[in-house]
Amino acid sequence: MPVCQNCQQEWTWKQTMKTLFRLKCPYCGEKQYESTASRKRTSMIGFIPFVSLPVTWFVDMSFWVFLIFYFIVYSIIFSFIPSLLKLSNEQEPLW
Repeated sequence: MPVCQNCQQEWTWKQTMKTLFRLKCPYCGEKQYESTASRKRTSMIGFIPFVSLPVTWFVDMSFWVFLIFYFIVYSIIFSFIPSLLKLSNEQEPLW
């Protein structure tokens, strides 16, 4: 789970999911930023559902089964993001 770099408090999974898009510490209120390594790691996870797309073509799934499959896979992957998130006090360059 992410740890605030200002107050050193570890966020819970629920707190992380609530503040995932604004990344404001629920304890001290300071703005946090996702670290460069964390951004690279979480961006790669976002490609996993797209990699599964060709597999569904080879298996010849119907469109609705594919949507259900995609929703389940993406939901599972999205639920792991809080455990991979690392925070920083400053916005770091991606490269």
